[in-house]
Amino acid sequence: MRIYKGTVAAGGLTVGPVVRIDRGIVGLHRTVKDPYRERALYDAAIVLAKDELTLLQKHAQDQKDADILMFQLALLEDESFTNEIGDYIAAGAGSAAAVERAERIFAGRISNIDDDYIRERSVDVCDACRRVVDILDGRSRRPLQLEGPCILAANVFYPSDLFALDRRKILGLVSDRDSVTSHTAIMARGMGIPALCRLGEGVALAADGHLAVLDAENGALIVEPTPEQVESTRRRLAHMGRERRRPDPLLAKPSRTRDGTSFTILGSANSSSPDEIRAALAGGANGGIGLVRTESMIINDFDEDRQTAEYTRLLENASGCPVVIRLCDPGADDGAPWVQTVQTLAARDSLYATQVRALLRAGVNGPLCVVIPMVCGAQGWDEYRHTIECCKRQLRERDVIFDESLPFGCMIEVPASALEAGEIIDHGASFLYIDLDDLANFIYVQPQNEREERRKTDTPVVKRLVRGVLDAAHERGTPVTLCGIPLDQLDAMPDYMRLGARSFCVENACLTDLKASLMKLDLSQPKNGL
Repeated sequence: MRIYKGTVAAGGLTVGPVVRIDRGIVGLHRTVKDPYRERALYDAAIVLAKDELTLLQKHAQDQKDADILMFQLALLEDESFTNEIGDYIAAGAGSAAAVERAERIFAGRISNIDDDYIRERSVDVCDACRRVVDILDGRSRRPLQLEGPCILAANVFYPSDLFALDRRKILGLVSDRDSVTSHTAIMARGMGIPALCRLGEGVALAADGHLAVLDAENGALIVEPTPEQVESTRRRLAHMGRERRRPDPLLAKPSRTRDGTSFTILGSANSSSPDEIRAALAGGANGGIGLVRTESMIINDFDEDRQTAEYTRLLENASGCPVVIRLCDPGADDGAPWVQTVQTLAARDSLYATQVRALLRAGVNGPLCVVIPMVCGAQGWDEYRHTIECCKRQLRERDVIFDESLPFGCMIEVPASALEAGEIIDHGASFLYIDLDDLANFIYVQPQNEREERRKTDTPVVKRLVRGVLDAAHERGTPVTLCGIPLDQLDAMPDYMRLGARSFCVENACLTDLKASLMKLDLSQPKNGL
């Protein structure tokens, strides 16, 4: 018996054989030809890789998978990426080695970005480059064939590793290096299966082929468990199964603290998928759907009509529940290889204009709100408001029906916006979202490449800024929602309730845990100091 400890990416318990994704050894038997030949081989490999990605995209199981594949296609078409490889080939390098070098450069740039979601996209660079290198090396790219239910293991999961698998056979996921914000972790939480990450180098290899207990309740992977441990696990699983079949009494209870103070919890939906939205609403999201990301709309180059249709579909799937959509944030993507074109569009004002017009049009179909990210103080907010008014004027000139009173809110992520929250509200913000994780990181300005652990969101300085925002909003009768709440820091939310917070947006997997925690709170007791 061997026990490995890791970080919980998705809670749960399971037992089964471990199957590792083995990518083999790259670079064997390479022969470097002349630069013209190597460039021709590279160009041919790119065409084949794009064909494979396009086919995978057509058969993607949900919109998030399709978006990730689109990111990879955009990378392979990016001029700076192609030029980097071409220059190295011209200097005498082999095509496969040139792609591997570009992978290190571009993945390294993205991994240093101060945005968890964008930082995790570095694995998309590795995934796309691995596909091209495998083609150049003549290695098989056939998906893993699972013979039966198993715990899937890898040193690090690439998104495409999971796209073609029968997900009904995946009991759980374990990874040596992935993080709680990786696509794999998000997928595990969406599938409702246990997952552990950051187990340490070599654990996936050591566990491969062995029976294991994946105890994501206690952050442990038990390889070659004793018969008694297996039996105990199966009894726990049976009990958990019976509990799941029972209606959760917590869902029927009103969202109120012990002293009767009401609070609101919003779920998440990164796409318009009905399954995601149903999961949020069924899990206790009494405030509707919050913070739907829209970067994929821009990367996929959706025009105004297509975006309007996607937003309308999202509202229809929400069945009348409020939906909060975040505008695309090209600033958060700074350094991503595909983002130069996006930033150029933003400079020409066409990116936001297209998106804002589409949202204004979709707003007539249901309760829609729009939150604007990365606003630097009241002046930055005024610039966004000017764009919104221009879009309304353009729609009027085209005689297009739209929601004249669509609420636009401001995302508080930087200290400047926190300090000027009152002015931002006075200048027209209908509501505020406070991204606790981003705000904490901007306050402490810790270099991203040194950040293995997430910055705590409940420090006195963060609380002081948040309380200032809450007080300014309360004086003006403006609603505020806390978001960007790390999974391991839910226990800090009662403190923010004491500071005046009454609305929270979290991942679907956290909905009931947060509700249970807040329901235990008694705000009639004296506040603790900062």
